[in-house]
Amino acid sequence: MTTQTITATVGSSTFSRSFNDTSTDGQWTGNILTDDVASTNLGLVMPGQTIDHVCVNYTGGACLWRIQSSQSLLVKRFGYASQNGYSDYAASAIPAYTVAPDDILVVYPVASSLAATSANVLAWVNTTRGFEAFGATDVPTGTATVMKTLVNDQTLGDYAFNATLRSITIQAEDEAAVTLVEVIDQVGGVIWTGFGNQRLPAAGATSLHTNFMADGLNIPILKGYTIKVSILAP
Repeated sequence: MTTQTITATVGSSTFSRSFNDTSTDGQWTGNILTDDVASTNLGLVMPGQTIDHVCVNYTGGACLWRIQSSQSLLVKRFGYASQNGYSDYAASAIPAYTVAPDDILVVYPVASSLAATSANVLAWVNTTRGFEAFGATDVPTGTATVMKTLVNDQTLGDYAFNATLRSITIQAEDEAAVTLVEVIDQVGGVIWTGFGNQRLPAAGATSLHTNFMADGLNIPILKGYTIKVSILAP
């Protein structure tokens, strides 16, 4: 297992704190960021504070974050980190949220793929069932690869059968490009498709956080449905 340094600032226009952790790649478990000064969880250092920005930085690869209850595990807010040195305060805005005492800030980082012709990919997928983290490791250049839930290794159809797909956002590892995203039905037919891009600071990119974003979707999900991603390795 590999690790990397994750840092974050959390707050609003009137108050903010810095957090950090040495996090293990490829897992949520144990990757809890704590306050730089008191080494305390988010909910204990900022209880009752209203926050509207979460800016998380990773060292290399890609990274998801979420704020959740340490007791119920309910996810309150979530998003993508950006590589250290490429932060954007405005792009780190979230819907305003009042921190609960049992809240923790957790991250899921991945290192860059060791293979020169592949890349690691993370995603947030929104259905009428809620938001779920997906991903795929060592995606070969030019090969459409199924993304699955990070926790239970389920395809879209297994996870969200009878729900409706609302949005897909994807972050590929540093310097890789998402070239194509497809929703595939149970017999292999393409239901929906869209092109992706690189991330900033690459020329032509539009975001530090995502290589692909599709919102306002209205796709009924059946058993056997999958989301496939194609990439161009860095």
